[in-house]
Amino acid sequence: MRVDEAKIRDRAYQLWDQAGQPDGRDQEFWHDAERELAEEEEVDISSEAAKLDLPPTVPGGLPI
Repeated sequence: MRVDEAKIRDRAYQLWDQAGQPDGRDQEFWHDAERELAEEEEVDISSEAAKLDLPPTVPGGLPI
């Protein structure tokens, strides 16, 4: 799953602005924003999976 480039651009701008708007570090902020947003997407997916109504398991993977 790819993160929307507009979201990456907005987050990279926020990171750059918070860092005092330094010159020559655009790729660093882009990659940081891309990583952050990708991690958020993964969290969103796992939170959806947590909503499944599955029986509890004991060590060894056997349902109780």
